[in-house]
Amino acid sequence: MLFNSIPFLVSFIIFFIIYSFLDRKKQNILLLLYGIYFYSYWNWKMTILLLFSISVNYLLGIHIEKQSDLKRKKRTLYLGVALNLILLGWFKYALFLLGLVGDGIHLFNEGFSIWRPEILLPVGISFYTFHNISYLVEVESGRIKASRSIVEFSVYDIFFPLLLAGPIERPNSLLPQLAKDRKIEKNSFFHGISLVCWGIFQKALIADPLAKFVDGSLANTNQLPEGLLWIVAPAFAFQVYADFSGYSNCARGLAYMMGFRLMNNFHRPFFATNPSQFWQRWHISLSSWLRDYVYIPLGGNRFGFLRQNINILIVWILGGLWHGATYGYLIWGIYLGFCIVLYNTFKRWIPKNISEFQNGFLKYLGRTLTFFSFAFGLLLFRVDDFQDLLVCMKNILSFSQEAFSWSYIFIFFLPIVLFDFWQEKEKTVETDWKLKERPYLFPVLFVFGFIAFSLISPFAKQEFFYFQF
Repeated sequence: MLFNSIPFLVSFIIFFIIYSFLDRKKQNILLLLYGIYFYSYWNWKMTILLLFSISVNYLLGIHIEKQSDLKRKKRTLYLGVALNLILLGWFKYALFLLGLVGDGIHLFNEGFSIWRPEILLPVGISFYTFHNISYLVEVESGRIKASRSIVEFSVYDIFFPLLLAGPIERPNSLLPQLAKDRKIEKNSFFHGISLVCWGIFQKALIADPLAKFVDGSLANTNQLPEGLLWIVAPAFAFQVYADFSGYSNCARGLAYMMGFRLMNNFHRPFFATNPSQFWQRWHISLSSWLRDYVYIPLGGNRFGFLRQNINILIVWILGGLWHGATYGYLIWGIYLGFCIVLYNTFKRWIPKNISEFQNGFLKYLGRTLTFFSFAFGLLLFRVDDFQDLLVCMKNILSFSQEAFSWSYIFIFFLPIVLFDFWQEKEKTVETDWKLKERPYLFPVLFVFGFIAFSLISPFAKQEFFYFQF
């Protein structure tokens, strides 16, 4: 069920009216029931898988906490992490691994073909798997207590605003909010509405039309006008940014309306001056998760420059595969890792005492290079084979007047560029038009929101980009 759809709009209004009259325990039960309905709207069979995962991790958390022997506690943690990864691996990576084996054998036996089962990828499985792994790790470390309420723990995993595409909320943030009383406050309610309206605007009126242009352009790369990828790549970058940050804003806005606080998943990433800073601003919940649960356990930067950069490569290879089980995502992960390693290496050669002019020049140069390295890197998502990659590289190294004629598409970038500039100037990370002080804006935003739900939009509704992960 899409946030920008009539079924969600109607069902959420009914849900919210009932929710506002209940106490905490009944609110949690309603959140669980609505979460099941919300997820089942996509595929009810996969809801059984989600509920199975919830039940197993709930029992594992309690079992880990009860263990007095540290070795047994560790073994139970490893078992729990392994079970979650096996579940994720089967549904997301089994076909990819079978394809790797098949491709390897095909090199020596061209007539060979390997059997591949039909496996449906459950929406959001990567997100709730990481939810559960972080929960088990935090319980084992003693930083949080295992949840004794099956309802609260279930809502932690099936909290509908973030269920399908995050952010990957930490257990020590969301579980305490489920365990304490909450009420709907006027400020939070209006702030939530402003977040949802901005998120729907990003999705319906920026991301979706850009997706039409990008998909149409990349349908056949052999027929692209020379140099058009200089237009397509930035359009793709803004499409993904508008789509994913739009979902995150909707998720945070809905949570605010219900009395919850979710982490901000984006912090003006296109203002980043280097690849390392970019990933501290983009999909922050994933980047910080990989840092805390993969990079630091591998040793982080504690064992020298070489080991640090090897750890970075490992993290981003895993990060690439987390996004998808294809050669493209694997190569994309390697590419991201090398971008950060190259920056770390280059940074060692920059003199510490440089002039203000040089520093300003490097800052803007860094922003430009960081943006285009990310934008062109995204094209790896759409590359099917090595020949396709060569065609794309040839297109990037050429130029034509016809390609320049498509630059009008940049007009779709303006709302986000202007908004991010405003946030940068105000030094804020929040989307807030202060509806409490300006009540006349509420009906305006409501009417706009209704329109943006694509009732009369010329752009066909599309699923959020990150649903595929």
